[in-house]
Formats: sequence, structure tokens, C-alpha cells
Amino acid sequence: MESRAPIAFSYRPKEEDYLPVVVAAIRRHLGDWPIALLTEESHLPSKKWLENNKIQTITDWEHSPKANKILRLWEHQYIFARHFDRWIWWHDDMLLLKPLADPEAEFGRPLVRHGQRKRPNKEMNNWHNWLWETLGFFRCLSIPAPNPVLHTPRLIERSELESIPEQWNRSRLLFEPTYLLWHWHRSGQRAEVAEDYREAVFEGEIPPLATLEAGEHVIFNWGRNIDHTAARREFAALYPVAFE
Repeated sequence: MESRAPIAFSYRPKEEDYLPVVVAAIRRHLGDWPIALLTEESHLPSKKWLENNKIQTITDWEHSPKANKILRLWEHQYIFARHFDRWIWWHDDMLLLKPLADPEAEFGRPLVRHGQRKRPNKEMNNWHNWLWETLGFFRCLSIPAPNPVLHTPRLIERSELESIPEQWNRSRLLFEPTYLLWHWHRSGQRAEVAEDYREAVFEGEIPPLATLEAGEHVIFNWGRNIDHTAARREFAALYPVAFE
């Protein structure tokens, strides 16, 4: 029986789809580490690609009626919890840059973007409003509330997920900061600000992968406004860029 926490993706196809690159990097650096893909039947990548990469698929699920974007993220985690005791939640824009001796320990670290701060006094988009509402909720409970949204893989444990009070509004509280702050509070872990842990580019060309891999960063992220032609060319030097 598999004892390692699988890397778990919630997947929906995108016009610029980098899942093949991200999975190939995992296979290169972590070998046969288990991977699970939560998606709709109609969105499954090719059978050949799934088999070649030894990916478990989860398609026997559906969202609750009228679930908003926030609640849907929670629902994905509860679906994973039906299948696994723990899992490493990963996104399809998180490129692993180096081998890891213990991925569960690595992505279970209490890393944060920055320490606790007051809410910015400025107009923000919906996502940032939800984030600061979530952080404010924890401050009202006298629970330390640094910003843990680092956009890196995270180890999630079913027992900790199920310990979150039922009455908390999962249509308003963002999953990632809620889970992490609650878990660290319960386990007595002290957050540490991530230094040189990840690199991110949101527009223009991405750096050469050789440069990224030679540095201290563990994860590389990118945004929608990068030069996708240049990015695919750079990724293709090391990884397949299609579901082959």
C-alpha cells in the first residue's frame, strides 16, 4: 500500500496549459512519487500521458449547487480527503527546481510570505479582499495571522482539515490561509518568512531554467501575462510541453 502523500492537482484545462511541464519536472526530481489529478471526465488528458506518468485520476465528484469560487476550493480538499490521509496540494504553475529528500517535510514547513500586518488601506480586487478578510478573522480570534499564501505546494492532512470548526463560513474564508493558520496554531508551529524560496515572473520572458536551478529557489511560478512563446521554448529544452 502506498504510504507517501500523493501530489494532488485540481485541474481544469487552460489555453496556455503547463501541466505537462510541471508533471515532467516532478518526475525528473522526485522519480515515481505518486500523483493524483482531480478533474472532470471531459477534461482528462490523454490516456497515454496519464499512464506514462502513472497518474491516478479522480472524476467521481461534483460541486455543491451554487458553490462560489471560495467554496469550490474547500470542496476539492474534501474530495481529496475521501481518497487520502494526507496529500501535497500542488498547482499547475508551480515548477519544481531541484530534488527533495523528503517532499512531505519540505512542503509541511510553516513558510509565510510576510509576518502579520494591518489590512492595507486601499482598494483591492476580490481575491485580496477575501485574503485580508480571512487574516482578519484569525486576528479577531487572537490567532497569529501572518500571510501564508506563498503559492508553493502545501502538505494537507485529513485530520487537520476535519478539525476546522464546522460553523466557519467556507464561502467567505479562503482555504489555504484558513487551513495553514489553524494547523500551525493547533500544532504550536511558529511561522517563518520564506527567503529565496520561490521565484515568480508575471510578465515578459521567464529566466533560463539553468539559472533558476542553479539558485536557491525550490519553486518557480509564472503569471498569465508572460511571453508564452518564449516560455514554451525555454521549458521545451528540458520538458515536454504537450500531453504526449
